[in-house]
Amino acid sequence: MQRAIQLGAEGSRAVRPNPRVGCVLVRDGVVVGEGFHAVVGGPHAEAVALEVAGDRARGATAYVTLEPCNHFGRTPPCAQALIAAGVARVVIAVRDPHPEASGGVETLRAAGVAVTTDVLTVEAGDLAEVFLTGVRHRRAFVQLKTAITADGRVAADDGTTRWISGPQARLQVHIWRAEADAVLIGAGTALADNPRLDCRDLPQPATHLPVRVVLDRRVRLPLESHLAETTAQRTLVITDDFAHATSSHAEALRQRGVEIVRVPPSEAWLADVLRLLLQRGLHHVLCEGGPTLATALWRAALVDRMDLILAPKLLGSGTPWLQPLGLTTLDAARPLRWTGVAQLGDDVWLTARPR
Repeated sequence: MQRAIQLGAEGSRAVRPNPRVGCVLVRDGVVVGEGFHAVVGGPHAEAVALEVAGDRARGATAYVTLEPCNHFGRTPPCAQALIAAGVARVVIAVRDPHPEASGGVETLRAAGVAVTTDVLTVEAGDLAEVFLTGVRHRRAFVQLKTAITADGRVAADDGTTRWISGPQARLQVHIWRAEADAVLIGAGTALADNPRLDCRDLPQPATHLPVRVVLDRRVRLPLESHLAETTAQRTLVITDDFAHATSSHAEALRQRGVEIVRVPPSEAWLADVLRLLLQRGLHHVLCEGGPTLATALWRAALVDRMDLILAPKLLGSGTPWLQPLGLTTLDAARPLRWTGVAQLGDDVWLTARPR
Protein backbone atom coordinates (compact mmCIF):
# COMPACT_ATOMS: atom_id res chain seq x y z
CA MET A 1 0.00 0.00 0.00
CA GLN A 2 2.91 2.35 0.67
CA ARG A 3 4.05 1.76 -2.90
CA ALA A 4 0.52 2.45 -4.18
CA ILE A 5 0.54 5.76 -2.31
CA GLN A 6 3.92 6.65 -3.85
CA LEU A 7 2.54 5.89 -7.29
CA GLY A 8 -0.61 7.93 -6.70
CA ALA A 9 1.51 10.93 -5.75
CA GLU A 10 2.83 11.00 -9.33
CA GLY A 11 -0.59 12.28 -10.38
CA SER A 12 -1.08 16.03 -10.67
CA ARG A 13 -3.83 18.58 -10.88
CA ALA A 14 -4.61 17.08 -14.29
CA VAL A 15 -6.77 14.45 -12.55
CA ARG A 16 -9.28 16.93 -11.12
CA PRO A 17 -12.10 16.69 -10.28
CA ASN A 18 -11.07 13.04 -9.79
CA PRO A 19 -8.75 11.95 -6.96
CA ARG A 20 -5.13 10.92 -7.17
CA VAL A 21 -5.05 7.12 -6.88
CA GLY A 22 -2.34 4.46 -7.03
CA CYS A 23 -2.63 0.70 -7.52
CA VAL A 24 -0.21 -2.22 -7.17
CA LEU A 25 -0.94 -5.80 -8.23
CA VAL A 26 0.96 -8.59 -6.46
CA ARG A 27 0.89 -12.33 -7.21
CA ASP A 28 2.96 -14.88 -5.29
CA GLY A 29 4.94 -12.10 -3.63
CA VAL A 30 5.92 -10.49 -6.94
CA VAL A 31 4.67 -7.15 -8.25
CA VAL A 32 3.02 -7.85 -11.61
CA GLY A 33 1.41 -4.49 -12.32
CA GLU A 34 1.47 -0.87 -11.18
CA GLY A 35 -0.47 2.20 -12.16
CA PHE A 36 -1.71 5.63 -11.14
CA HIS A 37 -4.41 7.99 -12.33
CA ALA A 38 -2.69 10.55 -14.57
CA VAL A 39 -5.39 12.64 -16.23
CA VAL A 40 -9.14 13.09 -15.95
CA GLY A 41 -10.86 11.02 -18.61
CA GLY A 42 -7.88 8.70 -18.84
CA PRO A 43 -7.63 5.19 -17.41
CA HIS A 44 -7.87 4.84 -13.65
CA ALA A 45 -5.01 3.43 -11.59
CA GLU A 46 -6.55 -0.06 -11.49
CA ALA A 47 -6.99 -0.15 -15.28
CA VAL A 48 -3.37 0.87 -15.83
CA ALA A 49 -2.09 -1.79 -13.41
CA LEU A 50 -4.31 -4.46 -14.98
CA GLU A 51 -3.05 -3.56 -18.45
CA VAL A 52 0.54 -3.95 -17.28
CA ALA A 53 -0.17 -7.25 -15.53
CA GLY A 54 -2.17 -8.88 -18.31
CA ASP A 55 -2.90 -12.55 -17.55
CA ARG A 56 -0.73 -12.34 -14.42
CA ALA A 57 -3.55 -10.42 -12.72
CA ARG A 58 -5.54 -13.65 -12.26
CA GLY A 59 -5.26 -14.72 -8.64
CA ALA A 60 -3.38 -11.55 -7.68
CA THR A 61 -3.96 -9.13 -4.82
CA ALA A 62 -4.69 -5.52 -5.75
CA TYR A 63 -3.60 -2.75 -3.35
CA VAL A 64 -5.60 0.40 -4.13
CA THR A 65 -5.47 3.73 -2.29
CA LEU A 66 -9.17 4.47 -2.91
CA GLU A 67 -12.14 2.12 -3.18
CA PRO A 68 -12.51 1.01 -6.83
CA CYS A 69 -15.27 2.95 -8.53
CA ASN A 70 -18.58 1.20 -9.09
CA HIS A 71 -20.19 3.25 -11.84
CA PHE A 72 -19.82 4.20 -15.49
CA GLY A 73 -18.40 7.72 -15.57
CA ARG A 74 -15.77 8.89 -18.04
CA THR A 75 -14.37 5.34 -17.80
CA PRO A 76 -15.87 1.90 -17.02
CA PRO A 77 -16.17 0.80 -13.36
CA CYS A 78 -12.89 -0.43 -11.88
CA ALA A 79 -14.62 -2.89 -9.55
CA GLN A 80 -15.94 -4.80 -12.56
CA ALA A 81 -12.54 -4.64 -14.27
CA LEU A 82 -10.87 -6.25 -11.26
CA ILE A 83 -13.51 -8.99 -11.18
CA ALA A 84 -13.19 -9.66 -14.92
CA ALA A 85 -9.39 -9.91 -14.58
CA GLY A 86 -9.73 -12.61 -11.94
CA VAL A 87 -8.16 -10.66 -9.08
CA ALA A 88 -8.55 -12.74 -5.92
CA ARG A 89 -8.21 -10.07 -3.24
CA VAL A 90 -8.43 -6.29 -3.04
CA VAL A 91 -6.87 -4.24 -0.24
CA ILE A 92 -8.28 -0.71 0.05
CA ALA A 93 -6.99 2.27 2.02
CA VAL A 94 -9.94 4.70 1.86
CA ARG A 95 -13.62 4.08 1.16
CA ASP A 96 -14.98 6.36 -1.58
CA PRO A 97 -17.48 8.85 -0.09
CA HIS A 98 -18.82 9.89 -3.51
CA PRO A 99 -22.45 8.72 -3.70
CA GLU A 100 -22.23 7.76 -7.38
CA ALA A 101 -18.85 6.01 -7.35
CA SER A 102 -19.10 4.17 -4.01
CA GLY A 103 -20.17 0.57 -3.60
CA GLY A 104 -17.10 -1.09 -5.05
CA VAL A 105 -16.47 -3.08 -1.87
CA GLU A 106 -19.94 -4.64 -1.94
CA THR A 107 -19.69 -5.42 -5.66
CA LEU A 108 -16.32 -7.13 -5.21
CA ARG A 109 -17.47 -9.19 -2.26
CA ALA A 110 -20.65 -10.23 -4.05
CA ALA A 111 -18.43 -11.61 -6.84
CA GLY A 112 -16.40 -13.66 -4.39
CA VAL A 113 -13.39 -11.34 -4.19
CA ALA A 114 -11.85 -11.04 -0.72
CA VAL A 115 -11.72 -7.40 0.42
CA THR A 116 -9.71 -5.74 3.19
CA THR A 117 -10.34 -2.07 3.98
CA ASP A 118 -8.82 0.73 6.05
CA VAL A 119 -5.12 0.03 5.42
CA LEU A 120 -2.91 3.17 5.75
CA THR A 121 -6.10 5.22 5.66
CA VAL A 122 -4.55 8.45 6.94
CA GLU A 123 -1.67 8.44 4.46
CA ALA A 124 -3.90 7.55 1.52
CA GLY A 125 -6.39 10.17 2.66
CA ASP A 126 -3.65 12.81 2.36
CA LEU A 127 -3.05 11.64 -1.20
CA ALA A 128 -6.71 12.19 -2.16
CA GLU A 129 -7.34 15.12 0.18
CA VAL A 130 -8.44 17.63 -2.48
CA PHE A 131 -11.08 15.22 -3.79
CA LEU A 132 -12.18 14.07 -0.33
CA THR A 133 -12.59 17.64 0.94
CA GLY A 134 -14.79 18.54 -2.01
CA VAL A 135 -17.03 15.49 -1.58
CA ARG A 136 -17.27 15.51 2.21
CA HIS A 137 -17.48 19.25 2.86
CA ARG A 138 -18.75 20.62 -0.47
CA ARG A 139 -16.02 23.27 -0.57
CA ALA A 140 -12.58 23.86 -1.98
CA PHE A 141 -9.52 22.38 -0.27
CA VAL A 142 -7.42 25.01 1.55
CA GLN A 143 -3.61 24.88 1.68
CA LEU A 144 -2.32 27.68 3.92
CA LYS A 145 1.23 28.83 3.17
CA THR A 146 3.12 31.20 5.45
CA ALA A 147 6.76 32.30 5.50
CA ILE A 148 7.85 33.31 9.00
CA THR A 149 10.95 34.21 10.96
CA ALA A 150 12.23 31.77 13.58
CA ASP A 151 10.23 33.72 16.18
CA GLY A 152 7.01 33.60 14.17
CA ARG A 153 6.92 37.05 12.53
CA VAL A 154 5.71 37.89 9.02
CA ALA A 155 6.69 41.57 9.00
CA ALA A 156 9.07 43.90 10.79
CA ASP A 157 7.89 46.91 12.80
CA ASP A 158 8.41 49.14 9.75
CA GLY A 159 6.04 46.93 7.73
CA THR A 160 8.66 45.32 5.50
CA THR A 161 7.95 41.72 4.50
CA ARG A 162 10.38 40.96 1.66
CA TRP A 163 12.14 38.73 1.74
CA ILE A 164 11.67 36.56 4.80
CA SER A 165 12.41 33.32 2.95
CA GLY A 166 15.16 32.54 0.45
CA PRO A 167 15.05 31.85 -3.30
CA GLN A 168 14.60 28.08 -3.00
CA ALA A 169 11.59 28.52 -0.76
CA ARG A 170 10.12 31.08 -3.14
CA LEU A 171 10.56 28.62 -6.00
CA GLN A 172 8.63 26.03 -3.99
CA VAL A 173 5.78 28.51 -3.58
CA HIS A 174 5.62 28.96 -7.36
CA ILE A 175 5.49 25.17 -7.73
CA TRP A 176 2.52 25.14 -5.34
CA ARG A 177 0.82 27.86 -7.35
CA ALA A 178 1.17 25.83 -10.54
CA GLU A 179 -0.47 22.88 -8.77
CA ALA A 180 -3.32 24.90 -7.25
CA ASP A 181 -6.50 25.99 -9.02
CA ALA A 182 -6.59 29.35 -7.23
CA VAL A 183 -4.41 31.56 -5.04
CA LEU A 184 -6.28 33.35 -2.26
CA ILE A 185 -5.33 36.58 -0.47
CA GLY A 186 -7.10 39.31 1.44
CA ALA A 187 -7.41 42.96 0.54
CA GLY A 188 -4.69 43.91 3.04
CA THR A 189 -2.09 41.79 1.26
CA ALA A 190 -3.22 43.05 -2.13
CA LEU A 191 -2.85 46.67 -1.06
CA ALA A 192 0.38 46.31 0.93
CA ASP A 193 2.38 44.03 -1.37
CA ASN A 194 0.89 44.53 -4.84
CA PRO A 195 1.64 40.85 -5.60
CA ARG A 196 1.56 39.17 -8.99
CA LEU A 197 0.70 35.67 -7.69
CA ASP A 198 2.06 34.11 -10.87
CA CYS A 199 4.54 31.27 -11.52
CA ARG A 200 7.39 33.29 -13.05
CA ASP A 201 10.14 31.59 -11.02
CA LEU A 202 9.55 28.17 -12.58
CA PRO A 203 12.40 27.03 -14.85
CA GLN A 204 9.86 26.23 -17.59
CA PRO A 205 6.73 28.32 -18.31
CA ALA A 206 3.77 26.98 -16.36
CA THR A 207 1.11 25.21 -18.40
CA HIS A 208 -1.46 26.42 -15.90
CA LEU A 209 -1.79 29.71 -14.03
CA PRO A 210 -4.09 29.77 -10.99
CA VAL A 211 -7.03 32.12 -10.69
CA ARG A 212 -6.09 34.96 -8.34
CA VAL A 213 -8.82 35.43 -5.73
CA VAL A 214 -8.96 38.55 -3.56
CA LEU A 215 -11.31 38.83 -0.58
CA ASP A 216 -11.97 42.55 -0.90
CA ARG A 217 -15.22 43.49 0.82
CA ARG A 218 -14.92 47.18 -0.06
CA VAL A 219 -13.54 46.49 -3.56
CA ARG A 220 -10.43 48.59 -3.06
CA LEU A 221 -8.10 46.79 -5.49
CA PRO A 222 -6.21 49.57 -7.32
CA LEU A 223 -6.64 49.83 -11.07
CA GLU A 224 -2.86 50.06 -11.48
CA SER A 225 -2.13 46.93 -9.41
CA HIS A 226 -0.62 43.78 -10.88
CA LEU A 227 -3.78 41.88 -10.04
CA ALA A 228 -5.85 44.23 -12.19
CA GLU A 229 -3.81 43.16 -15.21
CA THR A 230 -5.73 40.13 -16.44
CA THR A 231 -4.34 39.54 -19.93
CA ALA A 232 -2.49 36.36 -18.95
CA GLN A 233 -4.10 35.44 -15.65
CA ARG A 234 -7.64 35.76 -14.30
CA THR A 235 -8.47 37.74 -11.17
CA LEU A 236 -11.62 37.27 -9.09
CA VAL A 237 -12.60 39.80 -6.42
CA ILE A 238 -15.13 38.64 -3.84
CA THR A 239 -17.15 41.04 -1.72
CA ASP A 240 -20.18 40.76 0.53
CA ASP A 241 -21.38 44.30 -0.07
CA PHE A 242 -23.84 45.10 -2.87
CA ALA A 243 -22.99 48.82 -2.99
CA HIS A 244 -19.26 48.19 -3.41
CA ALA A 245 -19.89 45.42 -5.93
CA THR A 246 -21.79 47.88 -8.13
CA SER A 247 -19.64 50.99 -7.55
CA SER A 248 -17.93 52.95 -10.30
CA HIS A 249 -14.56 51.60 -9.15
CA ALA A 250 -15.88 48.04 -9.40
CA GLU A 251 -17.08 48.77 -12.92
CA ALA A 252 -13.65 50.15 -13.84
CA LEU A 253 -12.05 46.94 -12.58
CA ARG A 254 -14.50 44.93 -14.66
CA GLN A 255 -13.46 46.92 -17.70
CA ARG A 256 -9.92 45.69 -17.05
CA GLY A 257 -11.11 42.07 -16.98
CA VAL A 258 -11.42 41.61 -13.23
CA GLU A 259 -14.45 39.55 -12.26
CA ILE A 260 -16.31 40.79 -9.19
CA VAL A 261 -18.70 38.50 -7.36
CA ARG A 262 -20.83 39.19 -4.31
CA VAL A 263 -21.23 36.47 -1.71
CA PRO A 264 -23.93 37.61 0.75
CA PRO A 265 -22.74 38.14 4.33
CA SER A 266 -23.27 35.29 6.77
CA GLU A 267 -21.70 33.77 9.87
CA ALA A 268 -20.08 31.17 7.59
CA TRP A 269 -18.99 33.64 4.93
CA LEU A 270 -15.55 32.13 4.31
CA ALA A 271 -17.07 28.67 3.94
CA ASP A 272 -19.61 30.12 1.51
CA VAL A 273 -16.73 31.60 -0.51
CA LEU A 274 -14.99 28.22 -0.65
CA ARG A 275 -18.23 26.56 -1.76
CA LEU A 276 -18.51 29.12 -4.56
CA LEU A 277 -14.94 28.40 -5.66
CA LEU A 278 -15.63 24.66 -5.77
CA GLN A 279 -18.77 25.27 -7.84
CA ARG A 280 -16.56 27.16 -10.31
CA GLY A 281 -14.23 24.19 -10.65
CA LEU A 282 -11.56 25.59 -8.32
CA HIS A 283 -10.91 22.55 -6.13
CA HIS A 284 -7.52 23.41 -4.59
CA VAL A 285 -6.95 26.86 -3.09
CA LEU A 286 -3.50 28.02 -2.01
CA CYS A 287 -3.90 30.75 0.60
CA GLU A 288 -1.06 33.28 0.69
CA GLY A 289 -2.85 35.88 2.77
CA GLY A 290 -1.64 37.62 5.89
CA PRO A 291 -2.38 37.06 9.58
CA THR A 292 -5.96 38.34 9.38
CA LEU A 293 -7.02 35.84 6.73
CA ALA A 294 -4.97 32.99 8.21
CA THR A 295 -6.56 33.56 11.61
CA ALA A 296 -10.06 33.70 10.15
CA LEU A 297 -9.49 30.40 8.33
CA TRP A 298 -8.20 28.70 11.48
CA ARG A 299 -11.08 30.06 13.55
CA ALA A 300 -13.56 28.66 11.03
CA ALA A 301 -11.73 25.29 10.90
CA LEU A 302 -11.19 25.69 7.15
CA VAL A 303 -7.46 24.94 6.94
CA ASP A 304 -6.82 21.49 5.45
CA ARG A 305 -3.04 21.70 5.10
CA MET A 306 -0.53 24.15 6.54
CA ASP A 307 2.91 24.80 5.03
CA LEU A 308 5.22 26.86 7.20
CA ILE A 309 8.48 28.12 5.75
CA LEU A 310 10.70 28.91 8.71
CA ALA A 311 13.54 31.33 7.99
CA PRO A 312 16.70 31.48 10.14
CA LYS A 313 16.04 35.05 11.22
CA LEU A 314 15.02 36.69 14.51
CA LEU A 315 13.14 39.96 14.85
CA GLY A 316 12.00 40.00 18.46
CA SER A 317 9.15 42.28 17.43
CA GLY A 318 6.94 42.86 14.41
CA THR A 319 3.75 41.22 13.19
CA PRO A 320 3.00 37.67 14.36
CA TRP A 321 1.83 35.24 11.68
CA LEU A 322 -1.32 34.33 13.62
CA GLN A 323 -3.67 36.43 15.72
CA PRO A 324 -5.38 35.12 18.89
CA LEU A 325 -7.78 32.26 18.23
CA GLY A 326 -9.62 32.67 21.53
CA LEU A 327 -8.08 29.48 22.94
CA THR A 328 -6.99 29.99 26.56
CA THR A 329 -5.98 26.48 27.70
CA LEU A 330 -3.71 23.78 26.35
CA ASP A 331 -6.66 21.39 26.34
CA ALA A 332 -8.38 23.70 23.84
CA ALA A 333 -5.39 23.83 21.47
CA ARG A 334 -6.01 22.77 17.89
CA PRO A 335 -4.33 19.36 17.41
CA LEU A 336 -2.13 18.97 14.34
CA ARG A 337 -0.05 16.16 12.91
CA TRP A 338 3.28 16.84 11.26
CA THR A 339 3.36 15.25 7.82
CA GLY A 340 6.52 16.64 6.29
CA VAL A 341 9.81 18.37 7.03
CA ALA A 342 12.48 19.40 4.54
CA GLN A 343 15.18 22.00 4.04
CA LEU A 344 14.90 24.56 1.26
CA GLY A 345 18.25 26.32 1.11
CA ASP A 346 18.64 28.04 4.46
CA ASP A 347 14.93 27.67 5.28
CA VAL A 348 13.02 24.81 6.88
CA TRP A 349 9.72 23.71 5.35
CA LEU A 350 7.20 22.16 7.74
CA THR A 351 3.89 20.63 6.68
CA ALA A 352 1.05 19.89 9.08
CA ARG A 353 -2.57 18.87 8.79
CA PRO A 354 -5.39 19.08 11.32
CA ARG A 355 -5.59 15.87 13.32
